[in-house]
Amino acid sequence: MCMVAYSLSPVDSWFFRDGRPFNQGEKNQTDVESMFPPFATTIVGAIRASLARSKGWNGHGDWPSEIKDKLGDGEHLKPLKFQGPYLIRKINGIIEPLFPAPLNIIGKEPSFDEVNWTFSYLNPGNGIDCDLGNEVKLPAATNGTGMKRLNGFFFNKDDMQTILQGNELQHINPIRGKRVSRFVQDYDTAPSPINILWDLEYTVGIERNYQKRTAKEGAIYSSQKVRLCQNVALAMNVSGLTEDLELPATLTFGGESRIAYAEKLENPIGIPEAPPLQSSGGVTRFTVTHLTPAYFERGLAGPGEEFYGIHGTKVISACLERPVRIGGWNSIPARKGPIPLKPFIPPGSVWFCESEKEVAEKVRDLNGCHIGGYTDFGFGQILIGLWKEGA
Repeated sequence: MCMVAYSLSPVDSWFFRDGRPFNQGEKNQTDVESMFPPFATTIVGAIRASLARSKGWNGHGDWPSEIKDKLGDGEHLKPLKFQGPYLIRKINGIIEPLFPAPLNIIGKEPSFDEVNWTFSYLNPGNGIDCDLGNEVKLPAATNGTGMKRLNGFFFNKDDMQTILQGNELQHINPIRGKRVSRFVQDYDTAPSPINILWDLEYTVGIERNYQKRTAKEGAIYSSQKVRLCQNVALAMNVSGLTEDLELPATLTFGGESRIAYAEKLENPIGIPEAPPLQSSGGVTRFTVTHLTPAYFERGLAGPGEEFYGIHGTKVISACLERPVRIGGWNSIPARKGPIPLKPFIPPGSVWFCESEKEVAEKVRDLNGCHIGGYTDFGFGQILIGLWKEGA
């Protein structure tokens, strides 16, 4: 039972809700945003449900025991295990995985009279006394004037490799996720289509009164749909599938039961390699970058504390965004209902850590591993990189 990868491409646009209510008659029915990329739970649920239907499940009620033996039961996925989701795009027939921009990189977009981006690393700065403790080294840049975090941008595998190695950044190319404006842009100033991954479509819906053949009063809503650009798709690595399990070519996916086209890829999606970790004075400095959201039941590690599950290490600083809240829907008849929202560390978050020289190789081996909770879904995948004090 080796690892395989599937890509999911939209037949039309997609719609992915967050955990906020979407109730009739409330203001939050107006301009409901669609999240993208969706969380792993959405993709895992769609894949498992489609596989179950291929084995005879009628779409209602609990799975029979013979299906549970192959696809797991509820939140317990064994024997299955997932990695991702990953954004991918196909260029000249070659599949290129894309990864969320790490938060330790800041940059300035080129203006009208400029051609190239300018970038800088964020690294632990000088110690200051704050509410986190004394002599806390908050992230700082040597020269960050006019720069900001690259929220909503992605990098290809080669550029991520450059960042993990701590190399010069002048040749990396950030790829914008969604188009920056809902309005038509000036073609002379709009980003190149190759550097845009998806657009947002704004739609309006109504509820019909079939007896009167009119729209019901107050039953109108508007929402944003995601339309991927050409040759852009989602991908998921799956292990634990038996030979008799094959994902159907089409499956329902996301809100409003939209359709996705599934394709089995020749190879699993690969991630950047960890660079050799360098030690100075018996201390090894490394970064931990989150590829996928991570859940830690005991909360965030503070300065000087051991990093999660990595013995012999301590946290020096971190570049973190506010948590994302992830829930879901339990379709098991006996427990049918919403799954409570939980806070997850968003992808792209970066930790600056130190370890003793003796455990450096063990730390490097964690590249691509999953830490925290719900790892079978794909949550908590990390990359190991370098940082240089004072850089």
